[in-house]
Amino acid sequence: MLFLYLAFRNVNLHELGEILKSTNYFFVIGGIFIGVVIGSAVRAKRWGILLEPIKKGIRFKGLFSATAIGYMVNNLIPRSGEVVRPFLLGKDEDIPKASVFATIIVERIIDTTMFLLMFGLALIYFKGRIAAAIPDIDFAIIILTAGIFLLLGTIMLMMFKPEPSLKVIKFFTRFLPKKIHDRIDNIFTSLLKGFSILKDPRRLLRMGFWSIVLWVVYLFSTYIPFYSFDIFTENTPFLESLWNANLLLVLINVAMFIPSPAATGPYHYICKVTLVSIFSVNEAKALGYATSTHLVSFVLFFILGIYFFLTHHYKISELKEGTSS
Repeated sequence: MLFLYLAFRNVNLHELGEILKSTNYFFVIGGIFIGVVIGSAVRAKRWGILLEPIKKGIRFKGLFSATAIGYMVNNLIPRSGEVVRPFLLGKDEDIPKASVFATIIVERIIDTTMFLLMFGLALIYFKGRIAAAIPDIDFAIIILTAGIFLLLGTIMLMMFKPEPSLKVIKFFTRFLPKKIHDRIDNIFTSLLKGFSILKDPRRLLRMGFWSIVLWVVYLFSTYIPFYSFDIFTENTPFLESLWNANLLLVLINVAMFIPSPAATGPYHYICKVTLVSIFSVNEAKALGYATSTHLVSFVLFFILGIYFFLTHHYKISELKEGTSS
């Protein structure tokens, strides 16, 4: 509610209504369809690669349906989809749910790595515009960029050199109370075991390839709806428009970290601030983009998730069991 208030305050609601009435939603629906359906398919394909050491030959349909249902549940109850997804697949494929859940953790780390890389590049590319929009932030951008690449380097070290990484973690946690020290060590030990899935260089390359494909899919899903609102479509070179969409996508991912159902509120606010403050887009037009893309995304995820939920004859009690397990 706070973020929705921040997003819509001081906005001419009549102008917003007129924009939403007169908009051609072809590009909004088309762009979001790419992100929801093709994005889920690419994510399911990549998940199957992660699961190969646990069980080979898992059907793509099962991976895709579990992914779709997980997204639907995530949009209703934040973070719960990440538990439901491995629960349903583990149940259908008769594999240990804990092992499947470990792949979700690794998947999230890979997503975070990709996000940090693109965030760092976006900060470098848009340093001038961000500094112009937010005065006296130059030094903070440099520190944040350095911090992002340091964190990125740490994650890469944990992936490729798990044993030395664990020794470093144990060195720093030994000063903490024993209960906290043991808990942190156990978390990182489990995480580093999960990274062992990626020790096969060919599997790692395939994961990297599909992670890039996934980001490109989401990038075009962010970019295509611009055409419905005439944002970056006139007098802006195609590659520059893609870079602009990339910055918006990066910051939308920041909104996703806030545990709000379907990122409602944070998504609208960050879309508005990015488009208005950095790219000088009209406020009502920026909120028109945010409102329509968010709504279409929510509806498509719900339709896709409920379709597979019903065709697999799942029960609400099974979802409850998954979220509580």
